[in-house]
Amino acid sequence: MTTSVSLSTRVSPELRERLLGQARARGVALGELARDLLAAGVDGAQPGDRGDISDEVECLFTSLPAEAGIHRAVCLALARTVERGGGGQVAAANRLLELTRWARHYFEPEDDLDDLVR
Repeated sequence: MTTSVSLSTRVSPELRERLLGQARARGVALGELARDLLAAGVDGAQPGDRGDISDEVECLFTSLPAEAGIHRAVCLALARTVERGGGGQVAAANRLLELTRWARHYFEPEDDLDDLVR
């Protein structure tokens, strides 16, 4: 298991609201967004950069309806776990594969056989 520590900082109410808006748009908790932004700044990456697995999840869910939003959020959380490595990576990868297969099957429209015959 990866060890983590808590970090606290003060920000203006306006900045907090902007961060909350970004967190909601990404479907993550405020603390998770703050952690990712801090890590990106320290690592030299651009905020919002995603790994290949997160990109694939985003691509999959762009064609699915809004009702799939909670599934998208869960799959992105699993994708970030896989990309970070460490404990739980293999279990997260397996669950991510299961959930993405299920979401595609459940949310993608079925081909209408009548339309194929015409």
